[in-house]
Amino acid sequence: MWEYKNGNYIVKILDDGTKLRLSDNPIPELPESIDVKITNKCNAGCAFCHEKSTPDGKSFDVDLAYKLFNDLPSGIELAIGGGNPLECSRDLKWLMRKCYYKIFNITINAVHLDDLDFNPKAIGISYKSELHDKIKMFVDKNDKYSQCVIHLIAGVHTFEDLKRCTKDFKRILILGYKKVGRGISYYNENIEKEIQTFKQEIGHYFNKNIIAFDNLALEQLDVKRYFSDKKWDTMYMGKDGEFSMYLDLVEKKYAVSSRSEERFDIGDLTIKEMFSKIRQI
Repeated sequence: MWEYKNGNYIVKILDDGTKLRLSDNPIPELPESIDVKITNKCNAGCAFCHEKSTPDGKSFDVDLAYKLFNDLPSGIELAIGGGNPLECSRDLKWLMRKCYYKIFNITINAVHLDDLDFNPKAIGISYKSELHDKIKMFVDKNDKYSQCVIHLIAGVHTFEDLKRCTKDFKRILILGYKKVGRGISYYNENIEKEIQTFKQEIGHYFNKNIIAFDNLALEQLDVKRYFSDKKWDTMYMGKDGEFSMYLDLVEKKYAVSSRSEERFDIGDLTIKEMFSKIRQI
């Protein structure tokens, strides 16, 4: 589906989402994926929100986003989130049209599914158990146009939620619990207990669906122990900041990841210049 040169190697992304790096020692000049926050506005009111989003939160400068993204190679993945990115749907759709050959992955809360009026390449849906049937109806209808991925947070969601999701959804992303923002005060013993249940039981579900993890979940659940070193090397996409970075276009900051306390001003820097600084941290 996509192919581009990045530093000393070639990146290929297949139709099923599989990413290949054609090099024994890839040294990137650009991030292969960028976690992009475009708004801090959201009315979902999640008590664990690591971005501390609110209904009156601010949104991004679309001209700055275009300036940063337009010259990136086709195939670099832009993971768009918030807040609720649909709060700036008009600017987002304009940006997607102008940067047509970039891969836009939009993550929204299940409570906002009715507000989605366009079809990105991939849709991440933050799961709510009480909306399971509604999510299933949406996925069944839209998965032929866009890859729908169900997002579960280990600890916030229970292992029973995961088992239920594996019956109805092909693609699941498990996120680690972030003790950042409102996630600090929301954390409790029940959260930790659920994380430990995920850690103990997750190995039984690797062959049932396409299950992926963010780096924090890989650490919290010790996923590596289920694989040989050789197999792990073919699957692991690298630590935060190695092939990826975070952009907060609301505050105009960049960082290694969304849970990084150390953040830097974007200023007049390009993505390439920001990423070079990140790789030196």
